Amino acid sequence: MLHLPTLISLCFILNLFIAVFFFSVYSYKKQPSFLFFATACCSFITAIALIGLRGVIDYPLLTYFFAYLFIILTPLLLILGLIPQSTVLAVKLTPLYYACAICCTLLLAVYLIDAGQIITSIITAVLFSYAAYLMIKTPSVAKVQQRLLIACFSLHSLVMLLQVVLLVLPYFSQISQATLAAGLQLLLVSHLFLTTASALILPFIAFANEESKLINLANHDPLTQLLNRRGFFRLCKKITHTAPLNSRVSLIMLDIDLFKQVNDRYGHETGDEAIKWIAQHINELFFEAGITARIGGEEFAIFLNQKNLTQARQLAQKLCRSIDQYPFYFNGNSIALSVSAGVSSALIRDLNMQELLLQADKRLYLAKETGRNKVVTHDEKSLLTKAPTAII
Repeated sequence: MLHLPTLISLCFILNLFIAVFFFSVYSYKKQPSFLFFATACCSFITAIALIGLRGVIDYPLLTYFFAYLFIILTPLLLILGLIPQSTVLAVKLTPLYYACAICCTLLLAVYLIDAGQIITSIITAVLFSYAAYLMIKTPSVAKVQQRLLIACFSLHSLVMLLQVVLLVLPYFSQISQATLAAGLQLLLVSHLFLTTASALILPFIAFANEESKLINLANHDPLTQLLNRRGFFRLCKKITHTAPLNSRVSLIMLDIDLFKQVNDRYGHETGDEAIKWIAQHINELFFEAGITARIGGEEFAIFLNQKNLTQARQLAQKLCRSIDQYPFYFNGNSIALSVSAGVSSALIRDLNMQELLLQADKRLYLAKETGRNKVVTHDEKSLLTKAPTAII
C-alpha cells in the first residue's frame, strides 16, 4: 500500500515545479492560458496543504471550507486556460461563475458535514467533464498525449462521482466505517494521481502546440496562409527525395498583372485582399494537386509532383481562365484581375530546384513582356509576340 503522506508530498512538489514552469512560460509568452494553468497547479497544491493542516490546527473554516474551494477552483482555472485554445465558439462564462458562487455559498453552510464534501465532489466532477470536452475540441499535434489527458479528465470526473456514491451510501445501507475509510482513501489516491498526471501531460501538449505554431509561422505566409519561400523549398525538397528518379515534376510561377495599378488606384488594403483572392483560387485548384506558396509580393509558385509540362500548362491555363472570368469585388469596387504564368519541368534525376525556378521565372517574364494573361512554357520570344493576348 502506498504511504499516503509520501504520495501527498510528492504530488505537492511535482505540481509546484509545474506551476513554476507555467509561470516562467507566461512571463515570456504573455499568453493568459499559461497563467491559468499555473494558477490551477497553485490552487491544487494549496488544497493539498490545507488538507494536510487538518491534523495540526483546529480551524475548520481554513482546513475544510477553503480546501474545498481550492479543489473546485483547480478545474475551473484549467477550463479558463483551455477555452482560448479550443475550437468551441465563444463561451459565456457568467452563468458558470454564478453557479459556482451559489454552490460555494451553500458549501459555506455545510462544509463541516459530509454534504460539504459531496457538493465539492459533484461540482468538481462536472468541471472535469467539461474540461475533457474542451480538450476534445482543442487542436493538438500531440495526439497520444491529448487522448491521455482526455482520459485523465474523464476518469477524474468518474472518481469524484464514485466519491459521492461512497459518501451517500451509509445513509441507505449498512457499510462499515473501515470499508468506507478504505474506499475514500483509494479515491483520494486516485484523485492525487490523476491530478498530477494531468499536470505532467499538459505542459507537453502546450509546448508541442506552441512549437507547431512557431514552425507554421516560420513556413507560412501570414496574409494568404500559403507556404512562404522557406516552407515551399523545404517541402519540395522533402517530396523530391522520396520520388522515383524517372518521374517528372513541374513548376508554375505566377504573377498578378499590373498589380501596382491596383495598389495605386484602390489602396494597399484592396491590394492585400486581391492577393488573398488570387491565393484562394490557387488553393482551390491545387489543394490536392500540388504545393502552393506565395514567394514574393504578388508572386506565387506551384510545385506539381509527377506532372509533365503539358499537364502543368493545362492546370495553369485553367487557373488563368478562372481568375480572368470573374471580377474581384471589394469595398464596392469591381476590379478585373488577371495573372501571367511561366511553367518549367524536369526529371527527378536531373532536378535542380534553383534552375527549375529560374526557368519558370524567365518564362513568366516573357508572358508579362508579350501581353500578359497567358501561360508560357518555352523561351522563344519571337513565337510569343505573334499572339500576345492568347493563353498558350
